[in-house]
Amino acid sequence: MARTEGKRQVSQVTRRPDPSPAPAAPPPPPQRSASDDRAAKVRKGVLIGVGAAAALALVVFLSAQLATEDATATTTVAADDVTVRGDRLPGFGPGTDEALGMTAPEVESVDFSGAPAGILHDGTPKLIVFMAHWCPHCQREVPALQGWINQNGLPAGAELVTVATSIDRARPNYPPDEWLEREGWTPRVVVDDAASNISVAYGLTAFPYYVAVDGSGTVQQRFGGEQDPAVVGGVLAGLAAAG
Repeated sequence: MARTEGKRQVSQVTRRPDPSPAPAAPPPPPQRSASDDRAAKVRKGVLIGVGAAAALALVVFLSAQLATEDATATTTVAADDVTVRGDRLPGFGPGTDEALGMTAPEVESVDFSGAPAGILHDGTPKLIVFMAHWCPHCQREVPALQGWINQNGLPAGAELVTVATSIDRARPNYPPDEWLEREGWTPRVVVDDAASNISVAYGLTAFPYYVAVDGSGTVQQRFGGEQDPAVVGGVLAGLAAAG
């Protein structure tokens, strides 16, 4: 007897993945009260005030720095006001010196600190040396001469006076006061003006340049170029001995 086996049909159910949950709706913004608005305005005002105060403090600080730099600069530039009294000496050159026996001009100016300084006919013989900060000969002359002064001193009864002239910010070894301070330069300094009126009045033509005058201001000798310090010392000794 034939057996007929019935087929069981299994129905398969395909499961779809659950959909992603929708993002929750954002909570409603908090309600701001009038007091909150006032507090925010206060905080904003405080921040603005602090920023303004900081900016003002910075401006004051920078202004003070600039003022300090400007004040320092005024001691290292040419003198603003130079007075020269008397006849101008002829330019120095080879041959017979026409300035010998002439009365050198008197000068009123300042030193590097701004204090009054000058060249007066006050009874003290003087050897006046004109120096330019950018001149290589002067840059060699100053330490050599200062070394001699440190070792031997200057003769009593005569004075070595320096005229800082031809001052120029754009040229090497500026400013001259710092240069002379580095070298330990001890003779007193008279500062020329921007037009070099002191140098012109004394007939300067090259650096370094020396003019020797007696106590009444009469020119005794003029010479230029680098010098043996002992020669400079000898001229000073001669001036002191002559009175």
